Amino acid sequence: MTKRLIRIAGERDVPALTQIRNDAHAKKVAHGDYAWGKEGDGFSERWVLNNVSQKEVYVVEQDGTSVGTFSLNFDDDSHWDAQEPIAGYVHGLCVRKGFNGQGLGRFMLDWCANQVSGMNRRFVRLDCDVQNSELCAYYESLGFIRVGLKPDGYVWSLYEKPVDEISTNR
Repeated sequence: MTKRLIRIAGERDVPALTQIRNDAHAKKVAHGDYAWGKEGDGFSERWVLNNVSQKEVYVVEQDGTSVGTFSLNFDDDSHWDAQEPIAGYVHGLCVRKGFNGQGLGRFMLDWCANQVSGMNRRFVRLDCDVQNSELCAYYESLGFIRVGLKPDGYVWSLYEKPVDEISTNR
């Protein structure tokens, strides 16, 4: 049986998280999504360490291996403009190369929905480049609904899902 857990990331996780972020970056670039930069840009350990020290970044472990990462924010999100405190915002959702297609994205987003619900908020929100049709279709397959577009250098698809639609398939 596969054992998965999510925990807050720390400095010791930086090398693994850097690899995971760069794996996800390469996949995005392969689909024409340059929101995180062009081919060859990627993330440095310094950038990841800075991110981990300034945000609530989580690491996902599967059978003791770091296989995913994301951050969950409860403050106003720049892509969503000023909002009532009714949502949690997911950023940087990444899966390590070789672990795609194992339900990790759903696992992470369901976990986020539980956290958001525990804060008495109603929605999990996220965004992605509107031109990454595969990623948009993936989020939609998980029950996220596109509720808007935000032009900001890129055109972002804004997605949300009510927390009461949390998957029970874990």
